[in-house]
Amino acid sequence: MASHFQRIEPAIETNPEIVAYLRNGVAQSPIWRWYSITVEWAVEGACRLKMPVQPSMINADDQTLHGGIIATLVDEAVGAAMSTFHYSDSGVRGFTTTELSVSYLEGVLTPEVYAEGHILRNGRTLVVGQADILDGTGKLCARGRVTYMTFR
Repeated sequence: MASHFQRIEPAIETNPEIVAYLRNGVAQSPIWRWYSITVEWAVEGACRLKMPVQPSMINADDQTLHGGIIATLVDEAVGAAMSTFHYSDSGVRGFTTTELSVSYLEGVLTPEVYAEGHILRNGRTLVVGQADILDGTGKLCARGRVTYMTFR
C-alpha cells in the first residue's frame, strides 16, 4: 500500500522586512534568476520558495522533476532560511555547504514546486537546516537536510 504525505501549511505571519531582504539580496543570485525562484513568505529562521518547473528540468523517462534540481532547491531554501538571521548586521560574511542529503519520496509532476526551509540549529560556526519539497498540490515529495559553515 502506497503511503501519501500531505503538508498542511501553517498560518504564517510573514515578516515584510525579511521578505524584502531576501528578494533584494539572496534572490539576485544567478541561480535564483536562472531557476526563476521567488520568495513566497519568510520569517526569522524559515521561508518558503516557489519555482516554476521548466521543460529543461524534467526527466525524459517519467516526466518528473530531476533530482538534482530538487537537491538544489533544498540547498537554496535552507540557505535562504539561514540568511533570514542575517538581514541585520550579524558579522557573518558568508557561508558554504558542508553536507547535504535528500530523501526523495514522490515525483514532482506539477508545473510549480515549493521549498519550505527552516533552521534546526543556528550555531556560531555550523548551521543545520531542513527543507521540505512540495509539489503544486502541497504533497511532500522530498525532504533534505543541509549543514553550513559560516565565515565571520
